[in-house]
Amino acid sequence: MLKILMVDDEKWVRERFAQRIPWSDGGFTFMGAASSAKEAISMIEREVPHLLLTDITMPNMNGLELAAYVRKRWPRVRIVILTAYGEFEYARQAIELGVDNYLIKLAQTPEQILEACRKVAEDLEQELDIDHKLEMQLKLEREKEWAKKRQWTERLTDGDGSMQGLPVPGEWLAGVESASYVTGITIGWRVTWSSGQGDTSLEDPLQLQSQLAEILEAKLDAQMLGDGNRLAILPLQHTHLLLLIGAKREIPAFHLSQLARIAQDTVHAFAPVKSLAHIGSVEELGKLRWTEKQLANLIRKGRDGLAAYFYSEGEKPSTVLRRLDAQQSREWTAAVVKALQRENVEAFREAVTVMITLGAPPIHPGDLLRLTRQMLQPELVRLPDAVAARLSGIDRLTTWNTYCEWWLATIDAICEWWNQQDQPPVTVRKEIQWMCRYIREHYQADLQLAELAKLVHMHPSYAGQMFKQEIGENFLEYVNRVRMEKASEMLERTTMKIYEVSGAVGISDYRYFCKLFKSHTGVTPTQYKSKMG
Repeated sequence: MLKILMVDDEKWVRERFAQRIPWSDGGFTFMGAASSAKEAISMIEREVPHLLLTDITMPNMNGLELAAYVRKRWPRVRIVILTAYGEFEYARQAIELGVDNYLIKLAQTPEQILEACRKVAEDLEQELDIDHKLEMQLKLEREKEWAKKRQWTERLTDGDGSMQGLPVPGEWLAGVESASYVTGITIGWRVTWSSGQGDTSLEDPLQLQSQLAEILEAKLDAQMLGDGNRLAILPLQHTHLLLLIGAKREIPAFHLSQLARIAQDTVHAFAPVKSLAHIGSVEELGKLRWTEKQLANLIRKGRDGLAAYFYSEGEKPSTVLRRLDAQQSREWTAAVVKALQRENVEAFREAVTVMITLGAPPIHPGDLLRLTRQMLQPELVRLPDAVAARLSGIDRLTTWNTYCEWWLATIDAICEWWNQQDQPPVTVRKEIQWMCRYIREHYQADLQLAELAKLVHMHPSYAGQMFKQEIGENFLEYVNRVRMEKASEMLERTTMKIYEVSGAVGISDYRYFCKLFKSHTGVTPTQYKSKMG
């Protein structure tokens, strides 16, 4: 809603405009009424209105003088002059000043006053709409440019050779690439808010990263950086920024420490986060052109400098972080993916345990998060919606504690999902639900429909009909399916002989077991065991 402020030295006029005119009906918020031009200026300094209604004849500074002052200092504010009878000369002067309208304040009804203000507001709304569109367009362009920078820095540090020969984009580095000395301050942050706060800027880490970059660019101006020094800011991952500083002369260590502290304080003042900083070494370039390899090394050193904070809530520890080799990564990933594909709860928990029980030295968090994403690829494994939604939060895991909490919650969500799949829907009759649970708990026993029907107080024939209707398969088909599922697990996880598995799932006839197993899996027990091994 557009904000309106009025000025009149007569109390009864102020009360009339405040109380008798239905401003909200016209799309306005009435900010209040000032008794003098001085008071009005003070109110505008606190909150700028969209529309100013001012009387002409007021002591000290009249309405025309106020209009001229406001027009010069706040040119976007629209002005309507309130006149009395016989003040048409004032009205003429008001028009020359460029005011938007004038009203004979005692001659108009509240509806007429509101309508006059609405006509002024229509032009203002068109201007605001154009401004809003331009602002949104600039914002979209900034977001696209920021996304390009993120993709560029990620490719630069991938190590896949795709950046060979690609020059460092000078337009992003703001003259830093032509400096004689270059260094980097890597800033990172951890979110310290609780989910109940609902800060939307924190819900989108990329938006927060972009906002922090804009604020730091404004804060670390030329005066703050020092004579001749230049600054460029690049995004790293989701919760890091590289402050790239170029200088004509070598930058003193105390000045870099001061800049790092200012950057940390600025980040903390903007959002409820704990800021971290790593100050890189100063590199002398001389007259040589800065290469993408040098920039990639600087980025990696900055990220590695902050990595140790992952395992420490306080000061940066001196622990050396272990990097995972490709073979170990493949083995761990294969174990988890295999367990997920087979929906094997015990194997899954065992495979994932390695991710949250680290030895010494601990694993580099970059490797840890990368490995986590590889293990939970929706293209490779079936995941419940709740877990798929959690995948976007992997890059927000900035401490070992939050990482472990994330995994524990993810493990529980997946296992609960599997358990729910084993159970009949809640819409199924309670008697049939009970029969299904009993079968899964006693699949190795000699299960008879008549015995289970008796336990749920139903006639066997009626229980059989109801079971087929509710579950979609008859009693024996369901029992056999459960037994074959359990047999598959035993063949995968144990060294039991096939005949031992047959007996363990309640089928004493070995030949019948093999025939039944093939009908459910498409392969014989021997082929299945060989394939899984």
